[in-house]
Amino acid sequence: MSRKKIVIIIPTHNESLSLSCTVKSLQNVIADISHCNIQILIFDSASTDETINIASSLREKYANVHLVLESKKSGLGSAYIQAMGYAIDEMAADIVFEYDADGSHQPKYLPAMIDLFNQGADVVVGSRYVKGGSVDSCWPWQRHLTSKLGNLVTQLFLTFRYKDFTSGFRGTKSCYLSSFLNKKLLSKRYAYKIQLFWDLHKQGAKIVEHPVHFIDRSKGESKAPNGNIKESLLLVITLRLLEMRRYFSMCMAGFLVMIVQIIAFDFMSKFFSL
Repeated sequence: MSRKKIVIIIPTHNESLSLSCTVKSLQNVIADISHCNIQILIFDSASTDETINIASSLREKYANVHLVLESKKSGLGSAYIQAMGYAIDEMAADIVFEYDADGSHQPKYLPAMIDLFNQGADVVVGSRYVKGGSVDSCWPWQRHLTSKLGNLVTQLFLTFRYKDFTSGFRGTKSCYLSSFLNKKLLSKRYAYKIQLFWDLHKQGAKIVEHPVHFIDRSKGESKAPNGNIKESLLLVITLRLLEMRRYFSMCMAGFLVMIVQIIAFDFMSKFFSL
């Protein structure tokens, strides 16, 4: 029986201060996971510092490290979509993980998260807000509040079934990602996480949230763009309106069928004793 191929995608843009440490810490954990073929795909979006040189050195040092470049920064969501397509089409990935380069995700959770796929999960989310999950006390309270409020609003508009819609630490079976990659991306930035999560839910994927402790980056600057809150809110509203449109379309179709039946019944009653 062949081993499952897992591709861990690390998107980068000016992550020269943290990339090497992130990849090395991943390698230490990967070395002990023998039942899977785990590859690392660094997808760089036009870095202007030493990130590309560091990534190239890591590729030469480790046989399981791959590097793909885009010439112009297109946004986190767009970068992930391109990288996911590459992981599935060119690397034949069975499972794709989203993973931050800044060290906020701890590789020690990978073995348990991978085991959940063997137990029937289709999507495994590293969740900060389920029981057992937590956030670093050093994380700025403004960002913590924004994250909590963002997830609450998403739950109000979409579903209370899940606790952490905006986690950047997530593994997904390729068969579900392939379906999503063919759809229109409503956000090319951070808000894509919510759209992908909702799409996986609508596909009927079994989504499991695994508790993790989130660590704030210790090197470099946050890449969270201005307007991220507004964009996420608009995306959530759009997703709900799309659901309502489908509902009203079903209602209209049912109404038209009812009218046709009434007319047919009235017509037939003039000629037959019903």
